[in-house]
Amino acid sequence: MSLITGLVVGWNPPFLIGGSSPAAASMPTVTPLPATPVAPSTGVDEAPAVPDVNFDVAEAVAEVIDPSVVPATYVPESERRTITIAGVGDILLHKEIIGQAIEDGVGTPDFLPQLEGIRPLIESVDLAVCHMEYPLGSRAGPWSAWPDPPNAPPQVADALIDLGFDACSTASNHTLDQGFDGVVSTIDALESAGLATAGSATSEADSERVTMIDVKGVPVALLSYTYGFNGIPRPYPWCCDLAEPGAITDEAQRAREAGARLVVVSLHHGDEGSVPPSASQREVVQEIADSGLVDLVIGHHAHVVQPVTKVGDMWVAYGHGNLLSAQSRRDPRSGDGLLTTFTFVEQADGNFAGVDAIAYPIVNLDFPFRIFPVSSDATPGGKAEATWRRVSEQAVIAGDGSGFRLVRYED
Repeated sequence: MSLITGLVVGWNPPFLIGGSSPAAASMPTVTPLPATPVAPSTGVDEAPAVPDVNFDVAEAVAEVIDPSVVPATYVPESERRTITIAGVGDILLHKEIIGQAIEDGVGTPDFLPQLEGIRPLIESVDLAVCHMEYPLGSRAGPWSAWPDPPNAPPQVADALIDLGFDACSTASNHTLDQGFDGVVSTIDALESAGLATAGSATSEADSERVTMIDVKGVPVALLSYTYGFNGIPRPYPWCCDLAEPGAITDEAQRAREAGARLVVVSLHHGDEGSVPPSASQREVVQEIADSGLVDLVIGHHAHVVQPVTKVGDMWVAYGHGNLLSAQSRRDPRSGDGLLTTFTFVEQADGNFAGVDAIAYPIVNLDFPFRIFPVSSDATPGGKAEATWRRVSEQAVIAGDGSGFRLVRYED
């Protein structure tokens, strides 16, 4: 897991589960990130920080032949860091998912048994980012799910931090389903559990800060945007991040100016049920790629797996499908998901280059709900094999030269 250094520049009957009316959400306290990113207090297996000094050209001659082109900031090969970042699909706490959690927790929602199958993959990366689609309410309930305005159990955050997730994006079309109180209670639940958040804010001052996460001493910025809010007007223009022209690149520029060495953007966009990225998706992604400010786009919302590729030098996973949901009865493809891992390597000049992208298909063995990566020994003709077949057709672009690989999980 990474160190959060601070924050700087559906088709089921209506239902309610749980106890009495939730208490009014309180405003969480946010600590600004210092001007210089703070290194982790413990450094197990961490490479040394990049020295902010000029280097001795003589020491670099074996690696840089022409001293006249040596960068002013030089990172010796032995000190260059490798960072792996994981993304997953939508977390949709449907009626059945909540019911399963209550059953597993013997009366108190426990989502860990449903998610436990991906623990080894989440624990293997340096930064793991999830996407919380629905607002989170009171721990005591009552809770609701689509087609009612969703108000999900915040206990899901306990399971996510236990698994090794570091952050959750929160900008989705459902962000305002419980109004501004729901925005506040969602951020409060996630951050109280120890997860960084991006995509919505509890105050105007909070909205002006960029979410920055320390990964091996490297400041990584997380941004999150959505195409809309189900027709609900924003109570404040700063409360929730809308993917408007220029908004993403403007914030990415602020992140770079604040010291971000890697910038990750979560995008909630596209057409539900459509595998090919929409024209709008492609337009937004191209604008971000052209800016040269963003390293990775993690996409959501279509609820089916969409392609993974590179646009310019930027890795893009257009749509991760679902991580946890009960949508598979409506469309088997919505029971599929991707867990992507992207590898970035520090270069001689201190910049990071995306050198590898791998994705593991995720299958939800519903009733009871349990998610797992598709393994190499999946039963022929079974549900996992069906997921592998569909995802292979959806995630991989024929003739794509990006180097993206879809793989089976090996224990």
